[in-house]
Amino acid sequence: MKWNRSLPSGTKDKLFREANGAYQLEQQVNDIVKKRGYQRIDTPVIEFEDVFYSEEKNEKEFYRFFDKQGRLLVLRPDMTMPIGRVIATTGIQPPLKLSYSGKVFRSNDDMLGEQNELTQAGIELIGYSSLKAEVECLSCAVEILEELEIPNFHFELGHAQIFRLIVTSLGLDETAKTELQTYFNHKSLTDLQRFVATYPSELDAFICAIPRLFGEVEEVLPVAKTLLPNESKIIPVIDELEKLMSIIKSYHETISLTVDLGLITLMDYYTGVLFNGYADLVPDIFLRGGRYDHLAEQFDHPMIPAVGLGINLDTLVTLQYQLNKLAALKPPTTLVHSSLAQLGRAESLVKEHPDYQLSLFETLEEAIEYAEKWQYRQVMEVLENKTHVIKVGDQN
Repeated sequence: MKWNRSLPSGTKDKLFREANGAYQLEQQVNDIVKKRGYQRIDTPVIEFEDVFYSEEKNEKEFYRFFDKQGRLLVLRPDMTMPIGRVIATTGIQPPLKLSYSGKVFRSNDDMLGEQNELTQAGIELIGYSSLKAEVECLSCAVEILEELEIPNFHFELGHAQIFRLIVTSLGLDETAKTELQTYFNHKSLTDLQRFVATYPSELDAFICAIPRLFGEVEEVLPVAKTLLPNESKIIPVIDELEKLMSIIKSYHETISLTVDLGLITLMDYYTGVLFNGYADLVPDIFLRGGRYDHLAEQFDHPMIPAVGLGINLDTLVTLQYQLNKLAALKPPTTLVHSSLAQLGRAESLVKEHPDYQLSLFETLEEAIEYAEKWQYRQVMEVLENKTHVIKVGDQN
């Protein structure tokens, strides 16, 4: 079977207004972060697989192929890890405020209906250990979403250390860890009760409460602390979340913000605060981010504190299209037609008028037919000593 008329699963063509809207939206995001002092960084779409190697990574997500030397390459599934490679290998010195936009590729199950080719834009703050970096990430996200007129957006915060401290405290192997992660993601009370019966500990009450430990910070965090032993290492983590959310709410008084203590990282390099972004009419998370202080160590580099976020621009383009908020394509008003001998004069006219376009047709009749089809106002025929204007629909 020939596949030259089909697209790979999880990919799509963008045409005309949607393609133009996607391009302009990406430009808008890049302009905002540039004004906030971020420096642009571009990394290759193709990387060695080792850049993304992790014992915890689901390698089935990679698009793999070999180079001429037989080395294993991948289409990048993530933007942050290549930036970690850049920091570790180029000698540039933090602190740095970096921004990016581009394609990422993830080979999802065909039956899930997920996109395998995504356009992402994001920021990375490298070398900043203060909670001010997390506040800056969310403040930048707020400015972007307000500029793009995304309605009723909402942020949900969690912390990567909560799940990791539970795994460490219980001494779980990889199989049990994966099992517990699934129960956290599904917020399955019955499965968690069965799990703690198999792996009993002083954290039983807290683990079983995870399915309901999400919502308003003032309601969730005090309850969570009462379920933990006084000496638990999870309590300082909750205190950090509480402090950060208090700062953000004082900084952005109208922000929609909740907490989820069962939040699990999509990427295993996250080490601290996590944040997800949601919006009305968007079925999935379109913004993800968090702190990842140990990523540089994967590239044999000393620890560098870092925090960042990425936005799925394709989702926002689709939303703007639904809401009829994509930037409109300004149609040209005049099609300028000429013979080959007068082509130079015709092109000069087009350069002088942004709403003029050059006719590439052989005959005037073809130009008029095209103008009618695409709703031009008029056709301007450039003759040797004059120009002749023909209103579309009036060929006399």
